[in-house]
Amino acid sequence: MTAWALRHVQKIVDELAARIISGELPPGVRVPSAAELVATYNLASPQALWIWRQLSRRRLIRLDPAVGLVVGNPGEEWTSFYSERMEERIIAVSDHLAARIRDGEIAVHERVGTQRELRARYQVSDEVAEVAKCRLEYLGWAYSVPYRGTFAAPCEDWPIYRLEPTTANTSGRPGNHLAEHRRPDVSRVLA
Repeated sequence: MTAWALRHVQKIVDELAARIISGELPPGVRVPSAAELVATYNLASPQALWIWRQLSRRRLIRLDPAVGLVVGNPGEEWTSFYSERMEERIIAVSDHLAARIRDGEIAVHERVGTQRELRARYQVSDEVAEVAKCRLEYLGWAYSVPYRGTFAAPCEDWPIYRLEPTTANTSGRPGNHLAEHRRPDVSRVLA
């Protein structure tokens, strides 16, 4: 996909996501079919499938066996497709990567790791490594660029509200530890 095509498709993903989050496309409504996306936005079929994948990663659409792809409830907890043990591994890997991003070990806009690197580092399967990166992206710690990889998200995109406050900061009062933690080196931002 060319850079122009990627920007065009990402705009469509963002537009559909905004329509779902605003309620214009309510939960349970069928998602536009691949043919409808191709006709409406002048896309190729693989690009339409990529749009579905991105919306699914954001947990905005889900598969209803009786109907097909439908709009889900944004933020709704869905049952996992994975076994308990696999789910635990996915959470452990993604939480460790999030901690490395938060602590500055992985700088903003730096690659989180390739499939092979994550598989070797954490001794997990390819599927666990892939889903852990998707979870990291869903939580706001990372973003993906097709054919390039998954990268650490900018600090302002981090899910700060989900971090647990420390027992005391430098002043001795309870508070959020983000003010004291080492920020990533933002001079390494990709152009």
